[in-house]
Amino acid sequence: MSRIIFQKSYIIVLPSFASTAAHRHPFLHLFCGADGCRISAADGLMEGSCILTGPHVQHAVSPGSGIGFFLLIDPTSRLAEWIRSRYLQNRSSASIPCAELPPAETLNTLPDELIVQNAEAVLAQLGLSSEPGSMTDERVSQVVENIISGQWLEMSVREIAARVYLSESRLTHLFKENAGISLKSYLVIRRLEKAYRFITSGGRMTRAAHESGFASSAHLAYTCKKLTGISISEVLKKTADF
Repeated sequence: MSRIIFQKSYIIVLPSFASTAAHRHPFLHLFCGADGCRISAADGLMEGSCILTGPHVQHAVSPGSGIGFFLLIDPTSRLAEWIRSRYLQNRSSASIPCAELPPAETLNTLPDELIVQNAEAVLAQLGLSSEPGSMTDERVSQVVENIISGQWLEMSVREIAARVYLSESRLTHLFKENAGISLKSYLVIRRLEKAYRFITSGGRMTRAAHESGFASSAHLAYTCKKLTGISISEVLKKTADF
């Protein structure tokens, strides 16, 4: 089965699946492979020990990709800002050399804490840090904090706007300006994260959808396939394919 480890600004995935359909989502990606990895992206076939892709970049993983693990990086985080400014700039993807990557076989034997340490070591090699950033607008910070805590996770954008005494259109503009992602997309990311946590802890899909703010299990399944390229049935079969 695949392993998923949720951190504050990124999600670590040790994939068990051999391939995904072409898909796109708001996350930034960092693919890593000790012997080099290969993915199909907007710029064509990308190869390298570390490959970065920006948000909403269509990509696919094929059999024999060589990926040991990858990170799904929160586009609102300081880590994402540094990746955009240092590596991506105006490009949709980039291949970056990285030494001392652990082989996938070794990673899969490690506890979660040591896998996180390995992920942080890779980021350090790239001159990156996962230390959280701060929003320039306090109302946007309040929204992010309350979505992460789960208090506002199931609310609509209109309901959240009312909580911070703004119109829906004004909050939508402020959030995109400060966070670099639409509030609607950010809610979807966090709802999907909660659903995966629920499913990987043994919960049923119908309950996971309800607890995470999706309209139905079908809505959760559609969102999963659209954002990750992996069907929800594979998730349930393997427990944690992402």
